[in-house]
Amino acid sequence: MARLGLQGRLAAALRRVTDLFIPTAMRQPGFDENQLQRARAFVRITLLILGGLLVISGVWIIKEGPSTPASLAWMIYATLLAANLVLVRLTGRFHAVTLANNLMGLTAIAYLLNLTGGLHSPLLPLFLVGVVTTGNFGGNRAILVFFGGFALVIIGTYLCQLYRPPVPPDLHSRFALMVTAIVLMILATLSAQSARTRTRRRLRDARDAAVAERRTAEKALADLRAAQSQMLLQEKMAGLGSMVAGVAHEVNTPVGLTVTGASQLRAETRELVARVAEGRLRRHELDEYLRLVEELSALIERNALRAGELIQSFKDVAVDQSSDARRAFRLGPYSAEVLASLSPHLRRAQHKVAVDIPEAIELDGYPGAVAQVITNLVMNSIMHGYPDERPGHLRLSARLLPGDRVELVYSDDGQGIPPSLWERIFEPFFTTRRGSGGSGLGLYLLYSIVTVRLGGTVTVGDAPEGGALFTLVFPRRAPEKVAAETLLGKRD
Repeated sequence: MARLGLQGRLAAALRRVTDLFIPTAMRQPGFDENQLQRARAFVRITLLILGGLLVISGVWIIKEGPSTPASLAWMIYATLLAANLVLVRLTGRFHAVTLANNLMGLTAIAYLLNLTGGLHSPLLPLFLVGVVTTGNFGGNRAILVFFGGFALVIIGTYLCQLYRPPVPPDLHSRFALMVTAIVLMILATLSAQSARTRTRRRLRDARDAAVAERRTAEKALADLRAAQSQMLLQEKMAGLGSMVAGVAHEVNTPVGLTVTGASQLRAETRELVARVAEGRLRRHELDEYLRLVEELSALIERNALRAGELIQSFKDVAVDQSSDARRAFRLGPYSAEVLASLSPHLRRAQHKVAVDIPEAIELDGYPGAVAQVITNLVMNSIMHGYPDERPGHLRLSARLLPGDRVELVYSDDGQGIPPSLWERIFEPFFTTRRGSGGSGLGLYLLYSIVTVRLGGTVTVGDAPEGGALFTLVFPRRAPEKVAAETLLGKRD
C-alpha cells in the first residue's frame, strides 16, 4: 500500500510539472482531450531527453572542461530543448515551435557527431533514440522534414569522413546501415501517424454519430411526451364528455317531470280563470284545483331540487376534473358525487356500488385528481371486468392510517386481472382490448396521478369476491403541484 501511495504521489508530481509547460488554453474545459494528451506526452519525453542531456553535459564538462567545443555544443542543445518547452508554453504554437527548435537541434547533433567520431560516434545511438522519440510528434509534413533533416546530417557527416583521411574501412557499411535505419524509421513513423489519424477520425465520426443519435433520441422523447400529454388530455376530456352525456340523461327525467307539472298547472289555471270569468266556478271545483296545485307544486319542487342537485354535483366534479385547483374536501361526500355522475354507466351495466367511507376523512389536495382516479377505476371494471355482461357489485372503502395517511380500496367481483399482467397494467398504452375501444391510458393515468399528484402508491391484487382489487395509499395532505412533464415521465 505504501508503494502504491508513493507511485501515486510521483505520478501526481510528474503531471503537475508537465502541466507547467502546457498552454493555459489547452487545459481549459472543452479542449480536445486527444491533443492535450499528446502535448503532455511530448512534454514528458522532452523533459526526459533534457534531463539526459543535462547529465551528459555535466559529465562532459567535468571530463573535458566547460570551454571545450563539445561541452558548449551540449549546453547549446540543452538550451534549445528548454527553449522548445518555454516557447510552447508561451505561444501555444505546438508544431511550429517544435519544428524550428528540432531543426536547430539537428545542427547541434551534426556538430557533436563531427566532434566525436562521425558515424563511429558512441553518441549516435542516443541521437537515434532522441530523433525517433521527438520526431513522432506532428503531422506527416513535420515528420518528413525532421527525418529528412536528420538524413542530411548523416549524409553530411558521411561526406566529411569520406573526404577527410584516413577513411575508416567500415564507413560505407555504417552509412548504408544508417540510411536503411532512417528509411525504416520514416516508414514506421508515417505508418503509426496514419494509424493514429484513422483512429482519431473514427473516434470523431463515432462521437458525432453518438451526438446525432442522442439529439434524435431527445427529440423523439420530447415528441413522445407531447403525444402522451395530448392522449392523456383526450382521455380526460373523453371521460368528461361521457360524464356530461350521463348527467344530461339523468337531468332529463326530473326536468321533464317539472315541465310536465308546470304545463298541467298552467292548463288547469287557465281553465279556472275562464270559469271565474263566466261565473260558473263551483266550490268543489275550487277545492279540486287547490288539491291539484298542491300536488303539482310538490312535484315541480321535488324534481327541480333533484335536477339542481344533479347539476351541482356535475358542476363540482366537472370543474375539479378540468382544473388543478387545490382545496380541502371530504372524501366520502365527494366520492358519492363522482359516483352519481357515473350512475348512467352503472345503471346501464346493472352494476351496484357499495361505499364505505367515514364522514370524518377530509383531504387537503386536488379533488379533480381523486375524481379521475375513481372514474378510471369504475370505468375499468365496466369495460374489462364483466365480459359476460352480468350485473356486478363494486365496492369503494377508505380508512385512516397512522402517519396521517389514507387507504382507499376499490374492488369488484368480475373476472379479475391475471397475476402475469400485474406488472404491466400500469404501463402506458397497455390494454387487453385494443380493438374494442381500449386506449391503454386509463390505469397509466391513475398510476401517475396517485404516485405523483397525490404522492402515494397503488397496488393491484385479487379481491375476496374473485375480482380485481386496487389499494391506494396516499397522504391526507397532498404534496405541492408538480410539473406536467414529471407526471408524464414517472414510469419512463
